[in-house]
Amino acid sequence: MSEEKENIIEKLNKNLVDFVGKVFGDSGKEFIEKTQEKVKDFSSQSIKKFMEFSDSVINKLNLAENEQVIKAKDTIEDLLKQSGLLKDDSDEEEF
Repeated sequence: MSEEKENIIEKLNKNLVDFVGKVFGDSGKEFIEKTQEKVKDFSSQSIKKFMEFSDSVINKLNLAENEQVIKAKDTIEDLLKQSGLLKDDSDEEEF
């Protein structure tokens, strides 16, 4: 079901870009593509900061040894990475 939602979002984004391109031409299409990229970058940065904050909270509350907390955190990180909203540290080093 998650894959279905992702496909719907991808289709929506593609159709939005096509629509803007038809209405406003290439400059409009270019603008919406740049805007989408900026929003994605902002979202990714925000999520990364939130995950860093959660790491500090986990450490301050001495929850690093709590298997349920760590498992839940790891699951969230994996899902965020799969969705492209959180980049792997190794991915960031390439740039």
